[in-house]
Amino acid sequence: MAIKTQVDAILNKKMDRQDFLKHVAVGMVALSGAGAALRLLAPKEKAAPVSSSMGYGASAYGGSKVQQ
Repeated sequence: MAIKTQVDAILNKKMDRQDFLKHVAVGMVALSGAGAALRLLAPKEKAAPVSSSMGYGASAYGGSKVQQ
């Protein structure tokens, strides 16, 4: 309930345009920072290893290719 009382206090606070814009800017930074932190904590997908030693034409472009 502490968060609700803090939000109510901010919403009921008398402020001018400059104070309002400061609050909005701080909120945007907090939201973008939280999103970045969540992306850092998310599990990473492993990319398939690319073999560069096979040279030109090593990919299966245009069909399937069986490697030995």
